[in-house]
Amino acid sequence: MPRAEKLRFSAKNLAEPIIFFAALLILWEILVEIIRVPAFILPPPRSLYEAFVNKFFILGNHAWITFLEAVGGFSLSFILGVGFAVGVVYSRHLQNTLYPLIVILYAMPKSALAPLMVIWIGYGLLSKMAIAFLVAFFPIVVNTVVGLKEVEPELLDLARISRASQWDVFKKIRLPNSLPYMFAGIKVALVLSVTGAIVAEFVAANQGLGYLILQANYSLDTAFALVILLILALLSLGLFMAVDALQRKIAPWSSEVRQLEGSF
Repeated sequence: MPRAEKLRFSAKNLAEPIIFFAALLILWEILVEIIRVPAFILPPPRSLYEAFVNKFFILGNHAWITFLEAVGGFSLSFILGVGFAVGVVYSRHLQNTLYPLIVILYAMPKSALAPLMVIWIGYGLLSKMAIAFLVAFFPIVVNTVVGLKEVEPELLDLARISRASQWDVFKKIRLPNSLPYMFAGIKVALVLSVTGAIVAEFVAANQGLGYLILQANYSLDTAFALVILLILALLSLGLFMAVDALQRKIAPWSSEVRQLEGSF
């Protein structure tokens, strides 16, 4: 696709959601004025703008805390998750013993684990990172395991005939094959890590966007609560788009595969 055509395609993709969002805000404002909905139930968009402007620096400080918690937990889940996935692929013993325990741990409600993390780790950032780690770990492990295993048998046979070492097979066959799967897991894990950080802040925190949401709810400041939710959505979207851009840079063939699959 020529560069000019790509730019037009990107501009079109960007313009459509902006127009839709602007129309939604206008409709929202009109409906609130016509129906006369109480502000504590559904404030008009201008109230959200005022809340954002008046509490901009407060939002920025608390958003930074939530960002650190989410990214910190995700980073640990990525390092340990990829390492564990490689171990599962190459060790049947690890697959039969620890892998089922990971599934059981993931099935536990994270909101129930959050109070325990506060008791075990403390009231600070680490307990929130721990919850973010727990919710992000499983998607990375599962997707990476699938990617490392889903290799065409012909490639493995060719490597065996060529007497390639296990390291060469991993570096030149399994790892490149796993990247699309791994990035899919990373995208899910990043969004979940933000959710995990917020859940942990609901349980025990004196800073972070989750803490601010609780304070806004207690004071019936619905406009401020909605602003925080929008910031959380933008934070998750920004992280998702950053990973998507990194994927196109590191593993461009994965997006090409999706385009080919979508053409049939």
